[in-house]
Amino acid sequence: MEIICDQCGAVIGKPDWVTIRDGELEHTYFVCDDCGAAYQFSVTDKKLRQNIEKYKEMAQRLKEKKCNEAFQRRVQRLKEDNVKRSRELKEKHPLPPLFLTE
Repeated sequence: MEIICDQCGAVIGKPDWVTIRDGELEHTYFVCDDCGAAYQFSVTDKKLRQNIEKYKEMAQRLKEKKCNEAFQRRVQRLKEDNVKRSRELKEKHPLPPLFLTE
């Protein structure tokens, strides 16, 4: 998968992901090597990080063995909740500009 910078059009083959902490929030982003434009991938808080780990464990169980329909629905619901929370955090907490100069 290629990533193309919206600012300068450069192709970013393999981004260098950076994660920074801002209190309990973790911002994950990468910067275009050509022009310095920053692209925020995610913002997580402690609860979301815990739920992401819980989802990974549950999804692994689904791969390893057949699970009942109720469990499958719980896994799907957790995934949907995680995506929703991730979007909310990203919207509410944009990447702080001060971190981009570090």
